[in-house]
Amino acid sequence: MLPLLDLAALLEARGLTITVALTAGNVRHLTASCPSVGTVVLPFPSSPLLPAGCGENTKHLHPDHFRPFMASLVALSVPLLSWCKAQPRHSSVTAIISDMFTGWTVPIAEELGVPHVAFSPSSVHYLATSHSLWRRMPTRRRPDDDDDEAVTFPDVPGSPSFPWRHLSWLFRTHVAGGGDEVSEMIRQIFLWNLESSFFVANSFSALEPALLDRDRPLPDLMRKRVLAVGMLSEAVRGRDDINIDSAEKPALSSVVASWLDAFDDGSVLYVCFGSQHVMSPAQVACLADALARSSAGFVWVVTSGTVLPEGFESATASRGMLIREWAPQAEILRHRAVGWFLTHCGWNSTLEAAAAGVAMLTWPMAADQFTNAWQFAKAGVAVPVAEGGDTVPDSVQMANIIAAKVVDKDGGPMRQRALELSRKLADAVAKGGTSHRDLNEFVRMLTAAREFYPTQCLPVPVRASM
Repeated sequence: MLPLLDLAALLEARGLTITVALTAGNVRHLTASCPSVGTVVLPFPSSPLLPAGCGENTKHLHPDHFRPFMASLVALSVPLLSWCKAQPRHSSVTAIISDMFTGWTVPIAEELGVPHVAFSPSSVHYLATSHSLWRRMPTRRRPDDDDDEAVTFPDVPGSPSFPWRHLSWLFRTHVAGGGDEVSEMIRQIFLWNLESSFFVANSFSALEPALLDRDRPLPDLMRKRVLAVGMLSEAVRGRDDINIDSAEKPALSSVVASWLDAFDDGSVLYVCFGSQHVMSPAQVACLADALARSSAGFVWVVTSGTVLPEGFESATASRGMLIREWAPQAEILRHRAVGWFLTHCGWNSTLEAAAAGVAMLTWPMAADQFTNAWQFAKAGVAVPVAEGGDTVPDSVQMANIIAAKVVDKDGGPMRQRALELSRKLADAVAKGGTSHRDLNEFVRMLTAAREFYPTQCLPVPVRASM
């Protein structure tokens, strides 16, 4: 949810009035991180598809419940439309912005006669390829036994084919034939997105120039305009007039900073796989063995309850730091000693590495992570070490890659390219840069809808950030 809140804060700083639609269980997070925006609190819809007490976001949602959770949110359209219609003329809604998972807001915008903007918290590439799947509905020739069958994206410039197993889980679990209510609703949500007025993505032009060429609009996005306004958190970081709570921009603790200060520039590997993936015991043992063999300095963020191999901590104490649960990732990556990031390739994580000028060792596991890993490998700033959420890689091979890149400095050219990408990202969000210009264009397009002071209603997806 954070990229959409960053976008809301940036729009508000440019003079727009922002109202965020959300359910009661998500109010505390919003008011803590972005207290200046307005809210409309909607009742969380009851659904026979969801178990009691499943919560109002996906932070602790069991994976089996995500599809019905997403489909159930469509019921929010009724109270949201009622709220929009009840607003007085001087504060009426003049545009609706929603993310890819709440395309059901498009009919609301159509009924109100206002623009709808579909927001991608990820890349333009993932935005295009994910919607390509729902438009074209490709199938496998051997659906029962061929997860390696390649799926192509002919209308996405420069895109490789991807094996079936790397496609969106939402798409792979679709039940064709019209008999599955949840499947049909999820497809309709993505098809609604394609009726949006235009698209906005948390990316930047230097990373995806071919997909942002206005002379070659993307057929998979109905040839609509795509604005790249990212990296949003970096744009927020550069402003003093945006009131984002300090809990969202934490300082690096003195303990971690002092420990890193003892290492040479770029000599430490940061290891983190996000807040939602829990590594299996076999994966933990593999990674611990690889780190022990590599001789690299490392900071490893482990989740609560992770059991490390006996003797690992004492054997690596002089060059390894363990952080349990949460860590100030962006700040760690910016420390001069950190040169590499072993990551699951969540989009926020890859952008934070790009902003910090840190090269990546990639282990994508689900969702958009496979396309993200490909994208940064294409940019020359990432090298794969494993793939798949259930995979247990060869620890010796992983150790050899870590040693070569981090310890033996074989990764020097890649780190230089990472630093160059960091400069391009900084230029993009700076005044006059491509993302700064696209954000200004976004504001212009929104305010053109009404001559009076506009109110923007942003239906925020009630799910946790990845």
